[in-house]
Amino acid sequence: MTSAIANQGPQPLGRNLAGVPFVTVNLIAPGSLYGDRVNEVDIRIAKILRFGRTRTNVGLDFYNVLNSNPALTYNPAYSPTLPFPRPTGVLQPRFVKISAQFDF
Repeated sequence: MTSAIANQGPQPLGRNLAGVPFVTVNLIAPGSLYGDRVNEVDIRIAKILRFGRTRTNVGLDFYNVLNSNPALTYNPAYSPTLPFPRPTGVLQPRFVKISAQFDF
């Protein structure tokens, strides 16, 4: 907010800002606006295989099984040309990881 904007409106400040060209103000009260609910489902399937004195653990991991995409982080700066609040990071999409561990 600039000094010119601070001196307008229903409750004008009545003076210039204290030696700074602009000041940051809250447009929305803190704690009143929240993002989407994050529902992430991960599944792990593993099998232990024994061959003599060796042991092998083979696993298959499924991350974000429901493939949801809620925004995790937001840019809090307001811009008249961009949506507010603007998402800057979303939940990683569905992926699979294959793993194996050999113990001997």
